[in-house]
Amino acid sequence: MSLDSTVSRFIADAPPGELSNVIKDIEALEEENPQITSVVSKHVETYNINQFTLVELDNGKTTVISQFNKVGDKFFDPVLQKQFGYDHEAKKATNISFYSSDTDYDIDTLHSSLSQYIQEHYPSEVGFGVFPQPDSTIAIVIVDSRYSPQNFWNGRWRSWYLLDPASGRISGSIEIDVHYFEDGNVRLKTRKEIGVVDAKSPLVVVNRIAQAESKYQEDVNRAFVGLNENEFKALRRQLPVTRSKMNWGKAIGTYRLGKDIGGAN
Repeated sequence: MSLDSTVSRFIADAPPGELSNVIKDIEALEEENPQITSVVSKHVETYNINQFTLVELDNGKTTVISQFNKVGDKFFDPVLQKQFGYDHEAKKATNISFYSSDTDYDIDTLHSSLSQYIQEHYPSEVGFGVFPQPDSTIAIVIVDSRYSPQNFWNGRWRSWYLLDPASGRISGSIEIDVHYFEDGNVRLKTRKEIGVVDAKSPLVVVNRIAQAESKYQEDVNRAFVGLNENEFKALRRQLPVTRSKMNWGKAIGTYRLGKDIGGAN
């Protein structure tokens, strides 16, 4: 496997909030390779775009970078009326300028309705955007990242949707990525394809998205309950064979474990 493909796989699979740790490990392993910096930089750019990285613009407003609002080496936000570059090393917007969209769809109302939904259902560190596409569809992007390395976990929710205004159809996906690393290394990665019909007006579009995301969150919660009650129980008994709990602290002081319990002489 080539260096380029190996680095690509490592960076693409970096857990939320841990990209810098992955990069340090890669550079440590390839410190004598003069090409490593340029190879890493290329794949970091792809990672940032795929992960819907948040960007603060000069007016204090926040948007995201994604494949849906990228044109050449620039990104755009039609609601904020901004076009900008992005420095992936410095992690900031560059060359910010005015941008105007010629879409016929009411993206301002859609953005406003989406903003209200997000304020009600997402924590504060969330980014979103509404981006007209060349084929007249409308892309909707939502990302929320929560980092708690002091408690040994990081997580990210990403969802994107493509709305066809003519038919009212919405297609897209929801992705969840959570990494827990206290006394172990556990990773949850899920993806759900979404398909919705009859969503022509902005208010209905947001309502359909809210229903889809709430249902998926409930499905994930039920899946965890099922794992605990079924699969995890199959791996280890919660009670001894006697079906009764044992007070191990008292047992150690009461029994000579090697003899009394085992019946040895």
